[in-house]
Amino acid sequence: MLEQRVAGAATTAPVRMPWVVDPRLVEFGDRFAAALRRSWADPMVRRGTLGTSLVAAGSISPAFLPADTFDLPASPLIERFGLEWLGTGAGRVLTTILLAVGMALLVDAWLRMRPVHGRKAPSLAWLLWSLPIMLAPPLFSRDAYSYAAQGKIVSRGMDPYAVGPFWVPGPFADQVDPMWVDTPAPYGPLALQVQHVIVGIFPDNAYVSALAMRVPALLAVGLLAYALPRLAERYGVSGRHALWLGVLNPLVMMHFIGGGHGDAVMVALVVFALLLGSRGQFILAAMTIAAAAAYKQTAVLALIGIVGMALQAQTDLEPGAPARLKAMIRHGLVYGGVTAATFTGITALSGLGWGWIPNLSVPVSLRSMLSPPTFVGSVIEWLLRLAGMPESVTSAPVPIVQTIGLLAGLAAIAWITWRVAPRNPVLATAGALLVLCASGPVIHPWYLLWGGLLLAAVRLSARHLRAVVFVTLFFVTYGVVDATVSNGTWALGVSAALWMAARLRANRRRAHEQADEPALAAALPRR
Repeated sequence: MLEQRVAGAATTAPVRMPWVVDPRLVEFGDRFAAALRRSWADPMVRRGTLGTSLVAAGSISPAFLPADTFDLPASPLIERFGLEWLGTGAGRVLTTILLAVGMALLVDAWLRMRPVHGRKAPSLAWLLWSLPIMLAPPLFSRDAYSYAAQGKIVSRGMDPYAVGPFWVPGPFADQVDPMWVDTPAPYGPLALQVQHVIVGIFPDNAYVSALAMRVPALLAVGLLAYALPRLAERYGVSGRHALWLGVLNPLVMMHFIGGGHGDAVMVALVVFALLLGSRGQFILAAMTIAAAAAYKQTAVLALIGIVGMALQAQTDLEPGAPARLKAMIRHGLVYGGVTAATFTGITALSGLGWGWIPNLSVPVSLRSMLSPPTFVGSVIEWLLRLAGMPESVTSAPVPIVQTIGLLAGLAAIAWITWRVAPRNPVLATAGALLVLCASGPVIHPWYLLWGGLLLAAVRLSARHLRAVVFVTLFFVTYGVVDATVSNGTWALGVSAALWMAARLRANRRRAHEQADEPALAAALPRR
């Protein structure tokens, strides 16, 4: 070999092995592309995509964009495309019309896609509906800007549980709702570290960092689209019904995708944990609940469902209340311990500690009239003010009624755990989360999705299904009207509300004419 090199003899180049793509990856790509084509072929999917496209176009307005976007000098992109006029009265009216019409089209497409008489909801409709709003400003909430500010706080080595967005002055703090600019984070350590990673990718752009908060939300909805139909089928409910009611729900598009809320990740992990539990993988399910709770602590209530599933799987359970109580305590201690240990490990790895515990009262500082206890307390407060009562008296009803509401909610959750969880663990989990939402002092529309999405995996009568649809349309309308008020064109929002009410009535009339889907029949899990 040495002699050949000295003589200048040509050497043979080593043979390069061609890069081989894993056949499974190719197969997945082909199946994904085929599912995408099938979904796009559905006219209701195209109608819904048009709707979300109009919503995205209507979001280029002062109601959603950063506060200084239309101030002179306007933002570079606004100037480049000559869109300064959208900040004027005529521009606000136009964007509000686009928003209202877009949401109306989305709602109409969703109602028409109900899987009856063999109709199948396209599997990737959620993705096609999501894509137009991925680059839109944060919709119907400014929480994404708070997430970006919290990620910036972590990136600077500060404690997000001790300081608020005020401590990162400039673009990251400027877009946070003034109500929360001085408040520390109430979220779990996993959520904060995800926000930290996203801000690390876009360290100098608060707006892009806020938009990127949609990436975890989109992945979470994808996990929902996988897990929720499978969980439903294990309990004898149609998977295509679960996909329609739970994943394609307009509130999911509005708040999980549009708002980029961390609640999306929490709910997706809870649904996946229940799917694991329904398969008898209780340890993995408990660990998944810990991950969900590390995103938002509300997820810990899903342990009710896991304990119920463990009871159903126990073959040596003796009859009688004492034996059931003993078994529930044992399963609760075992799987609750796994969840606690996993949560502690996540907290230790995050390096953020347990400062979120005293911060759980942060969201309560907002007076939400959607909350029944807060509404009742506020009405009593108003009546006392009309009667001329002193401040010491008028300030008492709201906190008193809120406390009563929480105690009643805890009692209801205990009853659900004892009576419902052993028979229907998924319904028990949904009920516990919905009770927590209804009895709490603050309700945001996306809070209804905590337990509401799980109802898609539960047998529902026609009356209950209509109630779910009605609540969905109410909160969709509430979000649209709220956004139009922010734009100063509330009359258009009211018009959209009336249109959606008409659509609901038409849908109810059509539902009476159609037979309910036969697959919504069984309540017990398959063995």
